[in-house]
Amino acid sequence: MVGAKTIGCINHPGIEAIGRCRQCSKPVCSSCGIRGPAGLYCSDICREKHETFVQRAKALDLERSTRRGLFFHLRNLLGSLLFLAVVLFALGFTASIIYIPVLSEITMTVRGFIGF
Repeated sequence: MVGAKTIGCINHPGIEAIGRCRQCSKPVCSSCGIRGPAGLYCSDICREKHETFVQRAKALDLERSTRRGLFFHLRNLLGSLLFLAVVLFALGFTASIIYIPVLSEITMTVRGFIGF
């Protein structure tokens, strides 16, 4: 880029940074950047903080997924049943207006059964 400003390392301002710390976003050069499993860090403290954060996030995700238990499944089942009822109602309404050989007969039988 024309006129782009290079960013200097947080510890060595005269040296161009090769990246930013994954935890605190400070610019670091190749000599002071610490490589970790998730990226580049400015210090061991930031690397440990980020690894702790990732472990806690995974634990919370696992906790949330186990809390979904019965209520979550019942809500999904209710949503599916509601969708099915809407589709069946739309088919029955259409069969009441337009003659469809098999569907209209079924619709008339169901309407007679429920008293419509």
